[in-house]
Amino acid sequence: MQVRKIDYNSLIGSVLISLILIGFIYFNKPFEQQTINDKTSSLSKSFTPVEALEKPLAHPLNTGKTGESILENDVLRVKVSNLGGEINEVLLKQYNAYDHKNADHPTDLYLVKPGTFSFGLNLQNLQKEKISSRSLFFTPDLKETYTHYKLTMRALLPSGGELNYTYVLPKKEAYKLDFNIRTRGILSFALADSVSLNWKQKAMSFEKSSNWENNYTQMYYAYRNREKVKYLSETGQDEEEVRGANWLANKQQFFTSILSSEQAFKEVKIQSKTLHSKSDLKWFQVSAPLELVSNELDYKGEWYFAPLNYDLLKAYGQNFEDVIPFGWGILKWLNKYFFLVIFQLLEKTQLNYGIIIILMTIVVKLILSPITYRQYRLSAMMKVIRPEIEELNAKLKGANPLKKQQATIELYRKTGVNPMSGCLPALLQIPIFYALFKFFPTVINLRGRPFLWADDLTSYDSIYHLPFSVPLYGDHVSLFTLLYAGALLVYTKISGSGNMSQPGQEGMPDIRFMIYLMPLMMLLFINSYASGLSLYYFVSNTLNIALIFIIKRYILDEKSIHKRIQENKSKPKKKSLWQERLQKMMKEAQKQQSLKKNQSKN
Repeated sequence: MQVRKIDYNSLIGSVLISLILIGFIYFNKPFEQQTINDKTSSLSKSFTPVEALEKPLAHPLNTGKTGESILENDVLRVKVSNLGGEINEVLLKQYNAYDHKNADHPTDLYLVKPGTFSFGLNLQNLQKEKISSRSLFFTPDLKETYTHYKLTMRALLPSGGELNYTYVLPKKEAYKLDFNIRTRGILSFALADSVSLNWKQKAMSFEKSSNWENNYTQMYYAYRNREKVKYLSETGQDEEEVRGANWLANKQQFFTSILSSEQAFKEVKIQSKTLHSKSDLKWFQVSAPLELVSNELDYKGEWYFAPLNYDLLKAYGQNFEDVIPFGWGILKWLNKYFFLVIFQLLEKTQLNYGIIIILMTIVVKLILSPITYRQYRLSAMMKVIRPEIEELNAKLKGANPLKKQQATIELYRKTGVNPMSGCLPALLQIPIFYALFKFFPTVINLRGRPFLWADDLTSYDSIYHLPFSVPLYGDHVSLFTLLYAGALLVYTKISGSGNMSQPGQEGMPDIRFMIYLMPLMMLLFINSYASGLSLYYFVSNTLNIALIFIIKRYILDEKSIHKRIQENKSKPKKKSLWQERLQKMMKEAQKQQSLKKNQSKN
């Protein structure tokens, strides 16, 4: 009976591959203070002032107890308080917040609520007296044109002069609010850095999983003439000073508040603080000095209170779409120019979004079917020549391992089998596998979309809530994840992927337990991921099983493969590049071994 020797290097390599996969999935799980990847962009922006004939509204003000003015269009409703002249409330009219008590989620989505948003100026006069615009009462003047609403807020400063805020909201669907700050007669404040802008906002939870949402909540900033859109806390810090930024964004999983400036901020201090609460995620604070021109302030900017819709943000022309966390490098490219394009084309069918994900999976699998074919063909060829390899191992039992490897390579050359040909197709699928981890939790069109038992395809599905939480797994049972793990196990077994070492080949470890390791890891780590991701992987592996069955039944069979291999043996063949390199390496290794033996004898 042949005794197998374990090649610990191969075993360690397999374990390391598994650890890399575990690490990727683990560090993409929802942790409250986890950051997300850099978003790249090339910035360009131009400010276009609103010019139209204005007329007073018949009922310009909401003169209730709150002392607020309302600007409203089809998608946005903004309330501006008379006290401080600041935005007091922002309602996104086409979206709802997740309601844990009601499956229909009728809760309105307020991106800003009283007490969660403050914006104003800090002024210091020549006598070093400090004044906050948030303590001033403003007189509102709301006017209407055919294209927009314009609200002007005026306040008198205690030391003399006037402070004006102007808000302009387009009537048609627009998430942009033009914003202008002007002063008149503030000679007593004519000092460098005597006026500073301050913005503070609390990010509230709107989604099913506040942990996931917090994982995607971050402050971004961007420069006009630089490539990268950056974010706070890249190194785990919660405070940063930035020079020359043109826009700042408080970004959550699916919504964002952006302040864009016509002129770059000379200097901005950004702070972030995580709130350990299910309803509140983080506090963001921004402080920036504003420059006076001719002893007056004339600041022009824009507010954006918007959903993270890729096409919508891209249309604004300032690369806001780069705050959507599609990943980095090739992952980002795949999501933006491959998966998103396919998804948007299928979305035009107006089918249920679960069906769209299934159709998307079918399209991707058809595109990748040549890779699946090549992998199965190689697996079938390895299976056919396995008896010859076992016979070769028995014949060379006790021989030098390098001699055995050379004989095996020679057998591969004669039969026309290239084991390395399966590496490239497998490597091509790895970026696709990981890109989807970033795609499904960030596509807002899937937000709140139900399918079968899942109530939101961007969050986990649950058929049973556990009375306790299992480490790594969570406190619920995801059926889509169970189905995916089962399909992955079946696919691994029938595809031959589980035959990670050829039985009978000395020096190779028997690590067939890997067949069960991967499905188990997936079951543990993606139980709390987006149900759309689990659905995609379940359908993908089911299609893989079907493709292998079709290939085996109607395209390839072992008899024809065996016949082709025998024909290959009779044909003269040149050594492939990988075979030449491998044999060269083996010869060098043999020389080294011979030298060591001679040295030990001497």
